[in-house]
Amino acid sequence: MNNLVHKYLKKHGPALSSEITEYLVNTLKLTPDAARQRVSRAGEDISRLDLSFPRRAKFLFLKEQAGSNLYWVRLELALLSTNSAYGFAITALSERGGIMPRQHFEIACGAPIKQKKHLAAEVVLNKLKSANLLKEIHVEGIGPCIYLGLHVNHIETLIPAMKARLFTEELVLRGIKSWMRKLGFISYNQVSVRSLEKNPTVSTTAWDLAGPSYLSPLVTFPNNSSKPNPGFVVCDILLNHEVSETGIAPYLQKLNALRCLKNVGKQLCFFFAHSFSDSAFKKLKSQGISPATISAIFDNETARGLRELTDILSEVAIRSIEPEKIDIIFNSLGKIEGAASRLRGALFEYIIAETMRAEYSHPVELNRLCQTPKGIKEADVICSNHQEVRFIEGKGYGFNKRVSGDDVKYWLSEQIPIFRAFALVHPDWRDRDLVFEFWTSSMFDDEAITKLNKAQQNTKQYKIVYRDYRDVSRKIRDSKNKALIKTFGDHFVNHPLNNIN
Repeated sequence: MNNLVHKYLKKHGPALSSEITEYLVNTLKLTPDAARQRVSRAGEDISRLDLSFPRRAKFLFLKEQAGSNLYWVRLELALLSTNSAYGFAITALSERGGIMPRQHFEIACGAPIKQKKHLAAEVVLNKLKSANLLKEIHVEGIGPCIYLGLHVNHIETLIPAMKARLFTEELVLRGIKSWMRKLGFISYNQVSVRSLEKNPTVSTTAWDLAGPSYLSPLVTFPNNSSKPNPGFVVCDILLNHEVSETGIAPYLQKLNALRCLKNVGKQLCFFFAHSFSDSAFKKLKSQGISPATISAIFDNETARGLRELTDILSEVAIRSIEPEKIDIIFNSLGKIEGAASRLRGALFEYIIAETMRAEYSHPVELNRLCQTPKGIKEADVICSNHQEVRFIEGKGYGFNKRVSGDDVKYWLSEQIPIFRAFALVHPDWRDRDLVFEFWTSSMFDDEAITKLNKAQQNTKQYKIVYRDYRDVSRKIRDSKNKALIKTFGDHFVNHPLNNIN
């Protein structure tokens, strides 16, 4: 009797109990009551997901289907077809490569932070985690991150793309904030942008960028008062592939929740992306939302530079990058306020890698995750030959910022022990000399130099080296790479390297 349910799941994949019931009624001509009984009495080889669906439906699947790609596709379809808050959350994660900072979940998931007659973002998150659909991981430099359980066996491969997306989105949000303030779209001192600690909020909802606005179409004067109540500018951003109609669904759901509230000011709404599908573009326009592309806000050159930057930062296994590309990125993104300092930090490790390639015939690695029982840390650059292995930490600072004693303390006490433990169990590295280097395009402060000199004197098992902008400049000059020399001189130290002794 129950083989009918098993056969359906075997043929069609995981499905809602209501879908199977409808099939038994329409195709096999069972009565509705008989069909429901057959589904409810399905055998022990059929599992039920512990997640609520409308009209008490359950998501059924064969045990062998659990966690498969088909399982995830069918689950997302089932959740979206029932307009479920859980479905919007999964969609938001899928659209962002399957992983995002935990702090950004309440922005992207489509649920309000807390609002009557709506599931709260935190409730959605906890329920999906308890059902093992979402999992949490700590990512170095980011903090707690949420990811789809589908990726549990290869989660490390998703991290570089996430970091690249976050970095480019941060640059764009900085530029948009500056643009909106200058044009008077938003209250100059009250606009805020998301961070890894706090998100901008308007009433019950969280946004990537938001703030009050005193533009005349948004302002109201309650009860004929002379004191105006502002409206709000609310913005979300997603810089990956073309944003589809499915990709904007969580955003629209969140906005609908905000628009249900009576005592909240009018909103001027934006969604920023590289590009939109035709249906997504029309859907946003029909809802009175601006589908804003990066090339429209800035220009085509800036948009291309951002895409180039994302591609470079996403590629963990990148073996080489032409210095000319770094030069182009700096030039094309220079229009964005504050971009230069952020780019120095992000691209300095590529400068280091190109410099070391002139010295080492063996491959030079970037952003290698070094995992040991003591923990996991990311090495900026690793160079090796038959005699030694070098782990290089880079800080691409401008001259107005120096490497601090705290920076050095963290490197000496937290990073080096992990890197060394990783090297000592590596089959090719464990018998080689270990060198740990700290490079900066700026200077070390006095406390940092004291700590580094003390560590050099007290360390016998490995070697410690540190290089400020003068030492780094000499290394780059010795590489004889003219493009590299020009790029570092123009964008990191702001003068020709032949002037540095």
